[in-house]
Amino acid sequence: MELGTLNELINTRSVIKHIRKHNKNMKQGAGIGNDYSCTDDIVAAEAVGDTPYIAWVKAMNNMAVSGTEISGVRIILLLPEITEESEIKQYMKEFNLLADDSGVQILGGHSQVSRAYNYVNFVVTVYGRNIGNNEKDVRYEHNTKAIDKNCRILMVGYAGLMGTDILARTKFDELRTRFSESYIKDAFVCRKSYCISDSVKKLLELNTEKILYMHDVSHGGIYGALWQLGSKIKKGIKVNNADIPIKQETIEICEFFNLNPYMLEGTGAFLAVIKPDTHSIGEDREQVLINAFSEYGIEAAFIGNVTDSNDKAVILGNEDNPELRYLSPVKGDEIYKVVTRF
Repeated sequence: MELGTLNELINTRSVIKHIRKHNKNMKQGAGIGNDYSCTDDIVAAEAVGDTPYIAWVKAMNNMAVSGTEISGVRIILLLPEITEESEIKQYMKEFNLLADDSGVQILGGHSQVSRAYNYVNFVVTVYGRNIGNNEKDVRYEHNTKAIDKNCRILMVGYAGLMGTDILARTKFDELRTRFSESYIKDAFVCRKSYCISDSVKKLLELNTEKILYMHDVSHGGIYGALWQLGSKIKKGIKVNNADIPIKQETIEICEFFNLNPYMLEGTGAFLAVIKPDTHSIGEDREQVLINAFSEYGIEAAFIGNVTDSNDKAVILGNEDNPELRYLSPVKGDEIYKVVTRF
């Protein structure tokens, strides 16, 4: 099987399909495009990572698109037999620093040593409280049933951000055979750039009543996230590839390794389906939103539309010679063609 998150087809066929519903208050459970689960009063999201930070930020991003305030986190350490106690202390030191920085309480967790593990892995589960209909506490709740062909798709952040950063750092010497040291370092990003919480909050402040659905970009890159978005809303989408925010360093580093930058690990970005404003000129209102993000140094762009068909399509090429690429379920991530762990 492919490394990383389980192949989407296998996940649907052999995992999600077999989860039974026992709680009548379940509002969102396991499913493609669901970053979190929630009942009438509880919201939960989780992530797995090879480092404390990657597990932490992916779990936090999954919770961020729920619009829910975090109550606390639980942490699981899966440790190989060769693990030293000093290493465990270092892992927990990092988790505590992350908790301090986020103002989040660590509720507990579990630590297990086993010969079954070749490498350490971390599981972070984030919990929040769904207040229900109390508008003072709940600012956003997705409404996929209200999504129609007039809705627009907003992308916040850059495609392939985490993947580019990891490749630039771990394959620095290889990249030096083509690029200057300064150019490669331009692809480095600070770890906080992986976190979408502030960007989500900013969008909620600017446009809460028009947001119908949010989904973070992660394994499988922006193309994977777009496919999952279309699957979740049960409609087609049409996206202009030229409008997808992406850094030149990402394009050139992916070209060096013969990777598709739009299928590269994209933690640090998210998508939102937004209902258009019928009482004003749509393009003007969209530009106001983009300008507001820009003032805070956040990259954002409207990249496409929802359609009535079931096709998940990306427009490639130029206006004179457009070409459609039809997206498919996530089967892996381009980064694993170059690195096996990160």
